[in-house]
Amino acid sequence: MSTHIAVQAAVVTMLVAKRPQLAQLPIDWQLKSDGSIYIDMALRSDAALVPQAAAELARAMRGAREYSFDLRQDDGTVTRTFQVEGKPSGVPVEFLASQRGLRPDEAAASEGGDGA
Repeated sequence: MSTHIAVQAAVVTMLVAKRPQLAQLPIDWQLKSDGSIYIDMALRSDAALVPQAAAELARAMRGAREYSFDLRQDDGTVTRTFQVEGKPSGVPVEFLASQRGLRPDEAAASEGGDGA
């Protein structure tokens, strides 16, 4: 397991070196026992930073798959979820975070953007 941790730490260091803005964003890096890395937004962080975090991670991981999708809530607001998956240096990395409570006009205005 310590080998996993060393490799995972090296991948995190590499991603931050490629995109230094990642060090400034309120994201949590979770090194999993299976050797993968799971990333999400820190508790109580500004949800407006979710698209930026997703974009920075996608840029840091060459060949990453990036997804976003909207889910309309019963109260009329929109939850937009961002997912980025990659395998830098063979280590599975996944980011998953959501913006909740977007007004429909906010969601429509930001569709098709790059999140930056």
